[in-house]
Amino acid sequence: MKFTHLILIMVAVIGLSSCNQKPSQQSEEANVKYYRHLQFSETPWDLEQGTHPISADEAKKINNYKFTWNDDDQLVSIEYNRGGVSLGYSGLRAAKVTYTYEGNKQIKHFYDENGEPTQNGGASVFEYTLDDNGTRIAMRFLDENGEPVDNRNNIHNYKWAKLGNGMIQELRYNLAGEEVIMNPFCPFYELRFSYDNNGYVTRMANYEADTLYDCTAENCGDVGVSYFLFENSESGDLLTFSVHNTVGQLSNLYWGWAKRKNVVDENGYVVEVNMYDQDDEYLGGKSVPVTKNEYNEHGALVKSISLNEDKNIVNNPNNGVAIVEYKYDDNGRRIETLRYDKDMNPVESNS
Repeated sequence: MKFTHLILIMVAVIGLSSCNQKPSQQSEEANVKYYRHLQFSETPWDLEQGTHPISADEAKKINNYKFTWNDDDQLVSIEYNRGGVSLGYSGLRAAKVTYTYEGNKQIKHFYDENGEPTQNGGASVFEYTLDDNGTRIAMRFLDENGEPVDNRNNIHNYKWAKLGNGMIQELRYNLAGEEVIMNPFCPFYELRFSYDNNGYVTRMANYEADTLYDCTAENCGDVGVSYFLFENSESGDLLTFSVHNTVGQLSNLYWGWAKRKNVVDENGYVVEVNMYDQDDEYLGGKSVPVTKNEYNEHGALVKSISLNEDKNIVNNPNNGVAIVEYKYDDNGRRIETLRYDKDMNPVESNS
């Protein structure tokens, strides 16, 4: 009887142990998700979002962004990886980012594929301030010692506000407290962002004193630049990026293009990019109007091909390169970049 009683106790303990493990496992699975891509963003106000979700099993063989949340539904890390191996060529501008939370502060750090701290745009830390609803209202850049610093574009801090019409207002300042532009290629001061019901950005507009206006700096072309429009697929793929002045006319940016149209496959990979000028014609001159991309079974870019408007292979007039190939090791780490002209003659890189 004693032996039977002992067996029953052991079974009960094992049963309780199993019940305790199961919710923990479910919680871990609920807190981790995998995506092929990051949602397109034009402002650090956006919290990273993934698109084209995949399963944990698929993530063993497909390059992915691994998102992890804590039990309070706060994002704590994003890692670009495959099968648990960190990869250093992602839209994160790092192999991994982490978020920690201290009161109303959300603190972001960056790491390379070896797990070492790294910088993003000349700063080591992004320190966000959240309102009572957890929405970002400010951010400042810090160095590796936690000291305030200007980033590569001479920005120290951002301020954001949600306006009555639903747009997000963005202002930027340097360490001296002076209002500064977005970057040298887009000399905009106050920006206002519009989003659709899916949370996808649809418009980035240039404002001054509540008035939509044209930037007429040299980088903004001969007709001025006022706003960008973004068209997204239902899955969150960026399909069209176009540049306009206040009356809606297409307008060339510094690089000579006014519109970029992406062709994406069923998994969201950009397989073709078409570039147009302000006359809505394919780019000419020293520009490449069409780029074709090829990917391997893991979702890694393996080849980019320069094409003319008739989709024939051409050498880039600026560097003579027509084809760029990327090589990887068995774990997905990029180990080599090769460049060729249209006749497959090697071209030396200037970088």
